[in-house]
Amino acid sequence: MEFRVQLFDVEQGQNEVVLNDSQARELSIGISDRVKMTANRKSVTAIVDLSHEFIRPGEVGVFSEVAQMLSLKQGQKVLLESAERPASLDAVRKKLDGGILDDKEIASIINDLMAEKLSATELAVFISAVYTRGMTTDETVSLTKAIYASGGSLKPKAKVVASEHSIGGVAGDRSSMLIVPIISSLGVCIPKTCSRAISSAAGTADVMEVFCPVSLDLKKMQRVVDKVNACLTWGGAVNMAAADDKMINIRKPLHLDPKPLLLCSILAKKKAEGADYVLLDLPIGRGAKLDNLEKARDLAKDFEALGRMLGMRVQCSITDGSEPLLRTIGPNLEARTVLETLQGKGSYELAEKACVMSGLMLSMLRGLTREEGYKMARHQLASGKALEKFLEIVREQGGNPDVKNADFGLGKYKQAVIAKESGKVGHVDNREISRVCRTLGAPADKAAGMVLKFMKGDKVEAGQVLLELYSGNKEKAAMAARQADKVVEIEKIMIDVV
Repeated sequence: MEFRVQLFDVEQGQNEVVLNDSQARELSIGISDRVKMTANRKSVTAIVDLSHEFIRPGEVGVFSEVAQMLSLKQGQKVLLESAERPASLDAVRKKLDGGILDDKEIASIINDLMAEKLSATELAVFISAVYTRGMTTDETVSLTKAIYASGGSLKPKAKVVASEHSIGGVAGDRSSMLIVPIISSLGVCIPKTCSRAISSAAGTADVMEVFCPVSLDLKKMQRVVDKVNACLTWGGAVNMAAADDKMINIRKPLHLDPKPLLLCSILAKKKAEGADYVLLDLPIGRGAKLDNLEKARDLAKDFEALGRMLGMRVQCSITDGSEPLLRTIGPNLEARTVLETLQGKGSYELAEKACVMSGLMLSMLRGLTREEGYKMARHQLASGKALEKFLEIVREQGGNPDVKNADFGLGKYKQAVIAKESGKVGHVDNREISRVCRTLGAPADKAAGMVLKFMKGDKVEAGQVLLELYSGNKEKAAMAARQADKVVEIEKIMIDVV
């Protein structure tokens, strides 16, 4: 049947259309059924929503995604017909029942996901099934390959390609922004796709964006890597392992991070970068994603085994993630510290972690001992060669290679958080830092952030400034100051009196 288009300037995150409830019943179409919409010699499959009043018989409400795919205009006529139920739903049900999926069944789920044939609810069911039922090694390999095949891939000219990734959770951990130029300055190709912050103050992509554009398409990323043997770009812009981004959008609100999907997510993207050697950082400790050494070792073994099956050599480092790596948190503040550290000043902790990690990578790549690799990394940092390479990357990605520390401004509204008692700092909480910085407006507000005046082990006197908060919004700064009392914990000599 023909229907007249009513455009909705709303993004749904998937292909959806709205039909009049009464007319849909006459056509035996129910909510969440699929229809095939055809216009301008193109067709898409969309999921049906129903309306009692806003859509009249003969009309179809069309959201932004479908309108853009079919180049629709208001009032245009389109052809609608019922679409078949996706076969992948049988595979989803099989996994929910505890069955083991084969290559074709897993591929059908990812293919239907990419074709927008699965609703958010159906995808959430699949993720929940993986969370509760787990996946075999063969299933995990099949899923990783299917996710890898769902997007584009980089084709570096170099014979050997390295990559690095952290599972995250540590405030101010910008070690990637030093590791990439250190390793690249030694002649190794190391393309790096970075994440934006989901719940933290800033992701690597948010901080790198202070220096230069990070939303490069695959073609532009390829040119940068071919020119300078490295890049630091936002993974969401290059359409690599695209199915993973769709699953992440469902996983995050549910706070579901099943191990098989974590393994697939990271290694599919590393494979799409063209990596032969992969170094993964697994921070552990209070407030980190992994709370103990045993869990980290088990995860490391899984990463290494899956990497071998995918033709990559994967090595994992387990690091202390219980405290923030930097004293300065937020896009501009972290960018300033990264630049200062590359200049030979800045953060000792950041430089040390980056050189230790670089040394481990060099031991994988060149057969050096870790100590030899560490010394080589330290030399690249101290000599200014890592800084030179970093600024080359900035220039090729469209930024200003003459950037100065003074270019990174702070929010004009400042709040100080005062210590209410004396004592020794027992803990600085990563999660509380993220919560407060998000209230300040980070990472959207690049000038928002926090300066930690004391770290674990420091002695504090009542009345001293524990934190400085910055924001471009007066109300946000005041609100964040009220929420900041749990960021720094002071050890108490006396717990209670009974």
